[in-house]
Amino acid sequence: MMNPLLQKYEELYGKKEKPKLPRIEDYEGEETFADELKKPKPPILKSYDLDDLKASFQQVAEQLQNDKAQVVSMNMEFGDHMNKMTFEVYVYKP
Repeated sequence: MMNPLLQKYEELYGKKEKPKLPRIEDYEGEETFADELKKPKPPILKSYDLDDLKASFQQVAEQLQNDKAQVVSMNMEFGDHMNKMTFEVYVYKP
C-alpha cells in the first residue's frame, strides 16, 4: 500500500524520476581547475616607497571606480609595530 501523501503528490505532479548523475561527457569543453591554474596571474604590486604607494593606490582606485577592476579579497593586520593592509585586485583588460 502506498503512502496517501505520495499518492496525492503523484496525482498532482506526476511520478518523480530519479535524478541523473552527471557524466564526464556532460562537461566536455569546460575549463578544469588545472587549466585555470595554468593561466598567467596578474602581477603583484609591492611597494615600500610611500609616494609610489600613494600613486599605485590612486591608479587602482580609479580603475575600481570605472568598473575596470574588481577587489577579490582584502586583509588587514594591526599590531604593536605594524599596520598592514593588503588588497587583491583583478584588473580587466579593455
